[in-house]
Amino acid sequence: MSTSDIYNDLPHVVLREAQETDTDLLEILSTPSVCGEWDTFDDPPDAMLSGLHYGGDSKIVELADGTRVGSVSWIQIPYGPNVMSLAWSIGITVLPQYRGRHLGASAQRLLADELLGRSTANRVQADTDIGNIPEQKALERAGFSREGIARGAQWRRGEWHDRIVYSYLRNEASDRQFE
Repeated sequence: MSTSDIYNDLPHVVLREAQETDTDLLEILSTPSVCGEWDTFDDPPDAMLSGLHYGGDSKIVELADGTRVGSVSWIQIPYGPNVMSLAWSIGITVLPQYRGRHLGASAQRLLADELLGRSTANRVQADTDIGNIPEQKALERAGFSREGIARGAQWRRGEWHDRIVYSYLRNEASDRQFE
């Protein structure tokens, strides 16, 4: 379990492994009413990729009192043929009633530091739809730097969508303790 105690500028959250008792939350988080327009796909289940095939996983995001507010996920992505060129790509879904409280920013920064702390990766990245202004603000609040636009990068609901790419590099997090 990881906590965000070292982030005085963001609210306290906890990242923990998912358990069987979290199945209900994970099902709710995958519904169109929670995913919204930015993360709802109409592809058949067999066309969806599993993060587990890409060195990925997920964790539950909780408040300090144990209230479950969402989940974070990550996969590895290569930027070259060698292990040192692997980076992490992260994502988050927060229940609507907990949005706007900076919990997503806190969870994403905590996850980025955790991934850098347990690997040799130099880069954690996240991307979001060009129209998803709240997530853009959350990533910037979490310390991610906006890099640019990946044009036509995501197929969703019958058309291609542009994505804004953000990064968080090891040297930008060097003042934090890696566990």
